[in-house]
Amino acid sequence: MIKKVTFLGILLGIMVNSITAQNEQTTRKITLDDIKPIINYTQSNPFYQPIREKAGWALFSSAVIPGSGQAANKKWLRAGLYFLAEAVLIGVYLKGSHDARIEERRYKQFANNNWSVINYAQWLVEYHEQNNLSNNHIDDLKQHIEGKTADYNPDSDWSKIDIELLHNVERNTPFVYPEHVGNNFSHVMPDYGSQQYYELISKYYQYGPGWNDFTNQYKLKWDGSGMPDHFILGANMADDFNDSYRLAGNMVSFLILNHVVSAFDAYLTVKVKNRKLETETNLLNPHRTFTLKFHF
Repeated sequence: MIKKVTFLGILLGIMVNSITAQNEQTTRKITLDDIKPIINYTQSNPFYQPIREKAGWALFSSAVIPGSGQAANKKWLRAGLYFLAEAVLIGVYLKGSHDARIEERRYKQFANNNWSVINYAQWLVEYHEQNNLSNNHIDDLKQHIEGKTADYNPDSDWSKIDIELLHNVERNTPFVYPEHVGNNFSHVMPDYGSQQYYELISKYYQYGPGWNDFTNQYKLKWDGSGMPDHFILGANMADDFNDSYRLAGNMVSFLILNHVVSAFDAYLTVKVKNRKLETETNLLNPHRTFTLKFHF
């Protein structure tokens, strides 16, 4: 009899505990955390996780590699466009720079073979004589170049010229027009091999007489009509390589722009995504009103 009573007591205790546990589970309140959206990044590459979560990291990523912030957030079309733009711009820059260097070397070789400072100095002497110009330094230059001829070898020709004497003559030489005498020359001969040297000899009519196909004109029109063919050809060749350098320079500007636009696009992509998740969370909370937050 005692065993039966003991068994019934144990059975009754088990039933009471079971009912109590069920009541606790039934009455437990559902909290906001139970229904809040959870983003699972466990399958993402750890490197890309902060880029997907943090707008600042997305901005930095696309600033370094355009399109990378978009790719991390699965914006494949925009990522592809930024990647493609980067590749095209780099390709055009490399080609423009390569073409410019080749064209520049070609022009310099052409100028070295066809322009001589000896020709230019001799023309200055004859220019003064034909136009009856006075210049305190012209007689010294005449004696200095007497008997010298152009070799069209820059090292040889420039070794025959006193460049300071040439500069003194240029500073005191006026432009002689068919109708009147104007102001003194606007430039003096730059040092051989300098960027200005190669620019000026194919740009300013004052240096046209240095080309080997120049015909003696001592009263130039100074409008380009009296310039020799080699001057015109040299000017065109110089324009070609300068255009190529400008193209390459423009590509650098566009590359910078691509990085900047991609960076801010990635930044806004993450900000909008995070704002959307925050809005959805507020809507799911029955005890709170809808809130709109502005992030700057």
